[in-house]
Amino acid sequence: SDSDSDSNNDKKKLFQNNVWRQAVDDHDLSSMRAVVNRISVQEQQGGRMRQRKLGVLREDPKEDMRLLIENYTVPSLASALRDREDVLQHCATLLAENNIDELREILRPFESQYVEMRRQKELNLDLSKGFDTSSLEILRKGLNRMPRRVSQAHQHRAGVVLPLCNVDGVPCILFEKRSAHLRAHPDEVCLPGGMVSTMSDKSIVATCLREMSEEIGGIDVENSVSVLGVLRCNWGEVHHLVGVAVTPVVCFIGDITFADLKPNPDEVAECFTVPLDLFLDSERWVHRQDFAPMFTGGPYAIWGLTGYIVNRFVKDVLARYRVQIPPYEPLRHRFTP
Repeated sequence: SDSDSDSNNDKKKLFQNNVWRQAVDDHDLSSMRAVVNRISVQEQQGGRMRQRKLGVLREDPKEDMRLLIENYTVPSLASALRDREDVLQHCATLLAENNIDELREILRPFESQYVEMRRQKELNLDLSKGFDTSSLEILRKGLNRMPRRVSQAHQHRAGVVLPLCNVDGVPCILFEKRSAHLRAHPDEVCLPGGMVSTMSDKSIVATCLREMSEEIGGIDVENSVSVLGVLRCNWGEVHHLVGVAVTPVVCFIGDITFADLKPNPDEVAECFTVPLDLFLDSERWVHRQDFAPMFTGGPYAIWGLTGYIVNRFVKDVLARYRVQIPPYEPLRHRFTP
């Protein structure tokens, strides 16, 4: 049959003289996705993935451990561990006494359906109509729970803005593409920001707003920009990436249109926005050991410090919530000088 013939041809391409010549991940992206989807279905049917664990904060064990370590003090974790041990010992006593009814009531809140119900009820973030007062306040509270100070011991400090915005009612993030003639990082995608001026900047937020106004005209920094908070990062990782202690400040710059923004051509070749929905798609992220995450779902690859900051925002802030967001529609969100 035709299918058998195609299969034999594929085998001939893959194996030559009994030596395999092509790896699975040498195929194009669509073929790789088909392979991953097929394996996922087989694993589900085989029961290998049925015992899904929800974890304490995240399903992924590594993310769960990282968030617990970075966001909770040792005394609070020790207290939680002691409480959990008390519950387990009490459950063991009830089981030994064959008191199944009371044991069932104690363990019921830990059933997956109730865990998921609590998380969805308590951590809902509705962005179906873009960023609004309610969703911005939720993000502000989430950011303010994080430690917000970078060590003053760093000699070189800088700040960047993570600019949230609405484009035609779609929640987005605004980016810059640096001018080609710049000596440092020409043509690279970045966030608005720059080095702290010890003479004029009273705070890291002042640095970020000053730099953004210098790089992109048309943003009313004084009246239209809402500062939501500072995004916690691993300062050691940031310093490793750029050699400078960079503090990301999350801001909402309002509803923008194509005619609003006027990038400064001395520094910025163009500005563009990426719908927030795309950043929540894990398949659009590339993770490599010892490198910053890379996002490939926009008009340009977003990598380095910018990729790191956006990825931290997705994992440390947005991943806390059940995000309701409109699916991405292919709109050209680009602004040129």
